[in-house]
Parts: sequence; structure tokens; C-alpha cells
Amino acid sequence: MVNTSVDTEKKILEAAKRVFLVKGLSGARMQEIADEAGINKSLLHYYFRSKQQLFKAIFEEIFSHFFPALISIFNNNEPLELKISMIVDQYIDEFGNKGYVPLFLINEIYQNPELVSSLSGKMDKMVHSEFMKELQEGIQSGKYVEVSPMQLLSNILSLCIFPILAQPMLKSVFQIGNEEYNKFLEERKKLIPEMILKNLIK
Repeated sequence: MVNTSVDTEKKILEAAKRVFLVKGLSGARMQEIADEAGINKSLLHYYFRSKQQLFKAIFEEIFSHFFPALISIFNNNEPLELKISMIVDQYIDEFGNKGYVPLFLINEIYQNPELVSSLSGKMDKMVHSEFMKELQEGIQSGKYVEVSPMQLLSNILSLCIFPILAQPMLKSVFQIGNEEYNKFLEERKKLIPEMILKNLIK
């Protein structure tokens, strides 16, 4: 038997995601979302009382898989060098062909900083992780150069995110299609860890 309630909620979330990705939180209207989902506005409000509540549900859904996987990498028993490669793989696999998602998230977090509070618990598990512990121990032993965790993570993520955000520009400038672009991303999975470790290991 089909669960009508679950099916309707899923339909609403998919419709809202399409509208939010185009118009953002401030530009989206509940009536637009209801129309996109093919339901009336009253039914939309029955499932989600406000636009903010609906946006939060989508925001959390986007990160529902990514963050647990990332936290698992940060706290696994692999050496730091391999953790860095795994982080890069995870980010590119998750967002490689969905550049609109990180662009959307960055824009909304910038405009609505309170959204970060919903991620604070997950971020804390990364800040106090085996990754950070191993980094500090490596710095103290002289294996790694002196670098702050924030600088290191910013370097890793920025090297991952820019080519994804710049996908349309890169395709246009270098006259490549999806196949060549995907090959480019696969190459970066190897290139980024190499660049990071070259500047991290003494």
C-alpha cells in the first residue's frame, strides 16, 4: 500500500528544492512551491507551516548523507594522508555534477547565518576528531609544517569547490563537454591530495 502522506511530503520537498535552488529562501513563495508540487497551498501549509520550516528540511536533507560520511572519514583509523584523499573523493563524488547545490548553500548561509547553528553539532565532531588530533601530533613531532586546522581544511575544500562552482565557465573556456569535465574531476581527486601533502609534509 502506498503511503500517501510520505509520498506527498516527498513531492513537496522535491518541488521546494527546485524553487529554492532558483530563487533562494528570500525569493521563493509558498504558492510557487505549491504550484510546482501540484497541490493547493492549504495542503502545503499542513505539511510545512512556514517557508523557513520547509527550507530547513531541505537544507538538512542535502547534508543528511554528506556530513555523516565526512564525519566518518574524519574519525576513521586511516592515516591523515589517506583521510585527505578520502575527503576530496567524498566532496567531488557528492557535488561534482551538482554545482548549483554548494552555490545555493553558500549563498543562503551568507544571507542567513543562523542556518549554521543547525550544523554546529556536526561541525563539532570534525573539529574534535581523529583527523585534528593526528594533525596536531604530526606538527608537534615535526612531521608536518606548522599550519592551523582552519587553514588546512580551507585549502582542501576550496581546491574541491572552485572547479565545481566554475563548471559552466570551465566548459566554455576550454570547449569541453560532460565527459571531459568528469575526467577532469577524476584527475583532481589525485591532484588535490598531492598538492596538499606537498605543502604539509616536511
